[in-house]
Amino acid sequence: MAQLQRKMGIFEDMSEIKLNELRKMIVGLDTEDLQRLAMFVNDPEAFSDEISGLLPNSIKLMLEKGNISYSALMPVVESALKDSVKKNPSVLADVLFPIMMPAIRKAVADDLNRMIESLNSTLEHSFSPKRLGWRLKSMFTSKSYAEIVLSNAYIFRVKQVFLIHKQTGILLTNITDNENAVTKDADMVTSMLSAIKDFVQDSFDVGQTNELDTIKVGQFNIWIEQGPSAIIAAIVEGNAPAEFRIMLKDAIEKVHLKQSYELENFSGDVDVFKKAEPYIQQCVVSEQKKKKKKKPIIVIILLIAILGLASYWTYISIDTSIRISKLEKALKNEAGIVVTNDERHNGKVIFEGLRDPLAAEPTNISDANNVDTSEVSFAFKPYLSLEDDIVLKRAYHILKPPKSVTLLYKNKELYAKGNCNQSWMDMAINNYVKIAGVIKFNVNSLVFNDIPDTTSIKRLSIEAYYFVFKYKAITLDSTQKVKFNNLISEVNSFLNFDFDQDSVPVIVVIAHTSYLGNAVANKKVAFSRAKRFITLMEKAGIPTEVLVPKTSFIENTDKKFPARSVSFKIIYSKPEDL
Repeated sequence: MAQLQRKMGIFEDMSEIKLNELRKMIVGLDTEDLQRLAMFVNDPEAFSDEISGLLPNSIKLMLEKGNISYSALMPVVESALKDSVKKNPSVLADVLFPIMMPAIRKAVADDLNRMIESLNSTLEHSFSPKRLGWRLKSMFTSKSYAEIVLSNAYIFRVKQVFLIHKQTGILLTNITDNENAVTKDADMVTSMLSAIKDFVQDSFDVGQTNELDTIKVGQFNIWIEQGPSAIIAAIVEGNAPAEFRIMLKDAIEKVHLKQSYELENFSGDVDVFKKAEPYIQQCVVSEQKKKKKKKPIIVIILLIAILGLASYWTYISIDTSIRISKLEKALKNEAGIVVTNDERHNGKVIFEGLRDPLAAEPTNISDANNVDTSEVSFAFKPYLSLEDDIVLKRAYHILKPPKSVTLLYKNKELYAKGNCNQSWMDMAINNYVKIAGVIKFNVNSLVFNDIPDTTSIKRLSIEAYYFVFKYKAITLDSTQKVKFNNLISEVNSFLNFDFDQDSVPVIVVIAHTSYLGNAVANKKVAFSRAKRFITLMEKAGIPTEVLVPKTSFIENTDKKFPARSVSFKIIYSKPEDL
């Protein structure tokens, strides 16, 4: 003890600072360092907090150097996750909430969009033959109409299929659709699927018999089918039919049947599962319904319209051609018309040739054959036809026989038969030479009689009419109107106003007056009465050229008509003098 005191006495005279420096030289730690080291030893929480910043970098370096593997860390992480979920599931749920909820919302929105599109498609084809067939099918099968509609609306493609070891979660093999793979790291996907599967079972307290079968990621659906030792997962774009799950079941069953030993004794060698790729390959399928090409309705309508117009134009052309051909034949068969040429000009057919003035009008012939003047025109030059029908017309036109006389023409000889008076026969004998085509005139069959000239009798009958007016009156009363209508009837019946005759009857309307009183005023009123009668006769259809007004003083005439009266006189005049 005394010896120890003597040793301690050596340091008694040294200060704390010098002692600290001596301690640091000997141990390498000063007082603060020793106190901090003592705190780590005595306080585990402080020690944990100190090394928490070093562990991530340490684990990263160990993974890079190969001192530790992911498979070694996996049980620790899985165990930690399981313990965390068992103790407090809400912690992990809160962590996943920012990721899962947007994905869920997007999935719901996509499903709603697809449902609306499907509904629109259904409504658009609700009354099509195909949809009616689906309704009949739903009536005779156990499937509902909605199921049948959906089964006929699938368009899907399997992008990638994974075969995963169930116990370890290791990817055994995977097959793509020979296009760009959906996933960049197949091992990561398989690990994530295993983690999600375990998470769902642990979080939602489901039994081992209730397995995860579908996951939706964006526009892709992950279809999962589980076996005792392996899982098959297919990444599907679009909506696959229910039959696809049967295909997955069949593939996983074949894998277990053919490689059950390798699956039960799996030690990490995945090359042995290359044999399972043909079964996996069968699941890489697609079903993309090609949209039926819509019928080019507009093109069809245009073609129909063009065809209709072409057919109509063809019909019109053929019909016009037929009608014009009939017209040409009728013109050639018509007496007094000679067709020498026909040509089309500005959409019209022009007929050229010769026409006798007494031949039928070409426009009348065209009307009879339903040919409009807008389709044809005529350019006929006049000539004298010697055809029998035209010569006979010419004879009737020149000789103007009475109704009791009939004319016949044969071999350039004109025959007249029937009853006539001497004056007409004399006129006919003198004028037949004017008839082109007539060389002889045979009157042997004519019977001459002494019957008075009917025309002269009727002329005298017309001249017997006269009308008497009251003082200064010029209009007809009701009785005079009846008498005037009778006059007009006789004039139209017995007077021929044809200006092609050698002479034409002229009606002189004579207004009678007297010198008694104011002769000038009387004459003026009388002339007004004559003009009034001429106006009435013009309205009745008598040509103006054959009506002549005249005034007469009764003191100057032998035939005594009363003053203030109107009478008529028939005279004949040459047409050129009118």
